[in-house]
Amino acid sequence: MIDHSTMAGVLTVLLVLFFSVHVYMDMRMVRSRKDSGSRGSEFPIPGWAKILAFPPSLAFWAVFFTSPLLFYRGWYYQGCASLLVRNPHEEMIQVAGLLVMLGGVLLADWGRVSRGVIAPSGPMPEDYTLATHGAYGVMRHPLYMSYCLFFVGLPLALLNVPLLALLVGIPGYYGIAAAEETILIQKFGEEYRAYQKEVGMFLPKA
Repeated sequence: MIDHSTMAGVLTVLLVLFFSVHVYMDMRMVRSRKDSGSRGSEFPIPGWAKILAFPPSLAFWAVFFTSPLLFYRGWYYQGCASLLVRNPHEEMIQVAGLLVMLGGVLLADWGRVSRGVIAPSGPMPEDYTLATHGAYGVMRHPLYMSYCLFFVGLPLALLNVPLLALLVGIPGYYGIAAAEETILIQKFGEEYRAYQKEVGMFLPKA
């Protein structure tokens, strides 16, 4: 297994990479809402999608936040011994998981910057224009895809079997994305249908 100090350092870097961008963009979003004085209309999210997506998201962030401390203290491998996968290739599995996590962080940051001051699943201002540049020129839902990568990468990086339960969040985010697209089609019509034909939902089109 990768040693505690290395894991602690890498996970801390991933957290900093994520929040340095998202906190800045959220501050811009708050200022924009104050200036406009309007929240706009909300995206309706199906109940089943909330049930599948939100609990895994909360669990992911709880583990992601606390895991660097557990590694810094040298507690993780000993305290979670009964939950871990032991495998001759466990270090390779961890490296793969960390790379998937890095991909998720970079995609989330790129998507957040590309989207600008509009939060995912947040209020859609009346003057909202369709985002098709940056990450949204590669896939229609880069921020939701980043969560899918998180749900895959974290169990691998931590060699933690129970964390595979995070995978149930993937169909949840698909449901959220599909519901959003219904509203976007109503608002943008053929413009959005053409965008759907050109750009993949969660993966780039060949």
